[in-house]
Amino acid sequence: MTDQTSRRPSKQRLDIQGLRTIAVGMVIVYHLFPVLLPGGFVGVDVFFVISGFLIVGSLVREAVKTGQIRLLAFYARRIRRLLPAATAVLLTTMAATVVLLPQGRWPSVAKDVMLSALQVQNWNLALGSTSYANATAIVSPVQHYWSLAVEEQFYIVIPLLLMAAAVFAHLFKRGKEMTCLGVLAVITVASFIHSVVFSASNHDIAYFASTTRMWELGLGGVLAILMPKFSLRRTSGVVAGWTGFALVGISAVVYTTTMQFPGSIALVPVAGTMLIIAAGSNSLWVPARYSLTSLLGLSPITYIGDISYSLYLWHWPIIVFYVFRLGHPLRMHDVIVILALSIVLAVLSYKYIEQPLRHGQPIRTPAGRRFNRALVPHRTAYVLGAALLALSCTAALGPWLIVQDKIEQNNRVINAVDYPGALAFDAASPHQVKPGLPVRPDPAVATQDGPMTDKAGCNQYDPATVPDTSCWFGDLSGHSSMVVIGDSHAAQYVDPLVDLVEPLGWKVRAMVRNGCPFSTAPASSGGVALTNCSEQNKASLEKILALHPDMVVISGMTPQAYEAALHWHWQDPRELVSGYEALVKPLIAAHIEVSVILDNPYPVVSVPDCVALNGPVSAKCQTPASTTNDPVDPLRQVGADIPGVRVVNMRHYLCQQNICPAVIGNVMVYRDNHMTNTFAKSLAGPLGAALGL
Repeated sequence: MTDQTSRRPSKQRLDIQGLRTIAVGMVIVYHLFPVLLPGGFVGVDVFFVISGFLIVGSLVREAVKTGQIRLLAFYARRIRRLLPAATAVLLTTMAATVVLLPQGRWPSVAKDVMLSALQVQNWNLALGSTSYANATAIVSPVQHYWSLAVEEQFYIVIPLLLMAAAVFAHLFKRGKEMTCLGVLAVITVASFIHSVVFSASNHDIAYFASTTRMWELGLGGVLAILMPKFSLRRTSGVVAGWTGFALVGISAVVYTTTMQFPGSIALVPVAGTMLIIAAGSNSLWVPARYSLTSLLGLSPITYIGDISYSLYLWHWPIIVFYVFRLGHPLRMHDVIVILALSIVLAVLSYKYIEQPLRHGQPIRTPAGRRFNRALVPHRTAYVLGAALLALSCTAALGPWLIVQDKIEQNNRVINAVDYPGALAFDAASPHQVKPGLPVRPDPAVATQDGPMTDKAGCNQYDPATVPDTSCWFGDLSGHSSMVVIGDSHAAQYVDPLVDLVEPLGWKVRAMVRNGCPFSTAPASSGGVALTNCSEQNKASLEKILALHPDMVVISGMTPQAYEAALHWHWQDPRELVSGYEALVKPLIAAHIEVSVILDNPYPVVSVPDCVALNGPVSAKCQTPASTTNDPVDPLRQVGADIPGVRVVNMRHYLCQQNICPAVIGNVMVYRDNHMTNTFAKSLAGPLGAALGL
């Protein structure tokens, strides 16, 4: 999301203001109706080109005219222009989080607010896009700050390089403008090549990385340098404008998030934006009545462009909070409310925050001299920036510390008599549940109550890199051994199994990898086969055969759960069954005892959030058993097909009378689609009996 130019030319390009309206409109429609405009995210690319055209163009003109770039003045203008409105939204978002969201969401939002204030939210999202733990997390109300971070990282680098180019040109008697163009062209080409290559290998990270986006801003700057050297005729301008509009519009309608974006396909909306800007470049003629340039210059359209920065900042947190509290998909009247609230806040932000702090108001000194706040020494802007940054971080720190205190409380050992967990559903001898006790783990920290494999860094097992001496638990000197293998749903059973077998003199090896079922059949996502997991499993099998443990325990998510959580799928359920069996049969042939644990029910809501908002016994937080029964669980079929494989089904400890409660035996059952570690450990006794231990 771009800001408006830090120093407007004497004659403002109204068509560019109108182009901002198109860009922010596409983004908002995409966020509200992703099915209607699946590629509306290209509005951000439009903003990048506009920003490069205006900001880089002004920097080059300054370098050519004066031989230098006043860096302190440039960054001071950026601070005054961007930070006040951005900080106002961050502070409001943090306050709304405390008021509207459960405490369990406070730490993640606090972290995002701080990283957004520090202008590194894009890298936070880039790294998080590959994190399995983030796959089912609530969307951040400030995730849209990633585009601001990309721009600011670009503008930390590019003024320095352009200034160096101007100095070089002066020393070696070269043309300053062409030298700046050459430097900009090198950066643009390098970034574009990187974008194409990286988007093909990992477009989730490439989407947010600043290095894959710099070429879009760079092309805007190249256009600003070259455009004065060419003059479009009136007819050519009309054709260029509407052609550019068609390219941007087609991208917004056709593109989807599964594509290798930005990559080479981002050239289409970028080229379209450049054509639209070029169409309005000729100041010697009046645009044709029905040209795009003329339409974009209409007052209602340009006004939305004026407030587009604030509108971009406000609309997304409003959508996130509204949808979270609504609890169901948006209806038309909800959309109207969201749009109205976004526009009202954008207008107020533009009028009372953006404009006053950007341009300043005339003030009078005691001696009667008038001057503009915007001309106050640049150190004032830097003091303002530091103060706003500190304010955002301080506002985020308070809620984060509150939850950290609850984590410390939750780490205390709980009384198994008062908190029987799964044993409250024991068919033979159900444990009594003492009423009136607080739920453990507390809903505020339940999402962090994961297994020891997460804490020990053993949740990404790779047979090629993890030493054979790593990720062992239990009695490490014991002569009996067990291997637990599968995805993160298999990792849920490491702690209860260790509690169970350590007193018996067993050691347990965790060979678990998030998102990797123990199968040779790769899942696919967006038409791409995820083969790395299946290849690693073949190597893991060789490791297990060499180890020859007393027992191998396998568990994993069902195909339905993978589709719900990660949008991964197998074309044929039998394909996954065959993939499991290809690895299980050699274990049975080697006379290794194999047990498979069927997957736990998949909750239909965020259980910790629901319990925090509605209480532990609310029907809203329950999962109907009818939605969790999976008659084609591939592990169930493996047990039926291969003699000697023990099938363990723990679902009757999680569901009764066709209902799977959110809290059982005073213990929170789920942290997301995984069981809390506290509840999983309460399964140790029943699990041991089912495994024949």
